[in-house]
Amino acid sequence: MVYQARTRKRVHGIQIRRGPDGSAFQKCEICGISVAVALADMHECEPRKDVKKLKCQPRRAIVVKEQRPIDQPKSAFRVFMEEFVKTNMDGNELEVDKKDFETWKNMTREERFLYFMKADKINLAYLKLLRREENDMQWRADDEADLAEVGKYDWNYEYYDYDSESSGDLILA
Repeated sequence: MVYQARTRKRVHGIQIRRGPDGSAFQKCEICGISVAVALADMHECEPRKDVKKLKCQPRRAIVVKEQRPIDQPKSAFRVFMEEFVKTNMDGNELEVDKKDFETWKNMTREERFLYFMKADKINLAYLKLLRREENDMQWRADDEADLAEVGKYDWNYEYYDYDSESSGDLILA
């Protein structure tokens, strides 16, 4: 059996809209903006002017609360960098950074030990502050994991009681 080639049907229901000069765009008579002819009926001139006025207004700067230096953990190299820059700032930051890195690289362990101790002191203060903030937080008593209905509505949830003293035997509840 041989299939005959189908002739393609042309759809006449959709007419392509064109402007008076034959182009797909026309200028709006009110605002003078070039608008696609197909979208000309959705074009609104007045609200667009208001939007432009809003764009010209200065945007609010997002205020980021900077952390104090003690709030941030630091490495020994960072502590060394800060001290080195304070003492040897000549104006060219790249040269100071290069000198700083070369100095750090050529230091012995004993010379670096002082900076490791300072960094540990800063990090301990940071951890102490974190622990204090954690203790000051108000924890909710109704945590989702503590609810009795956790797996009640989940069809894939299987509840097993594990006996901590057994060798991994499952006890189905």
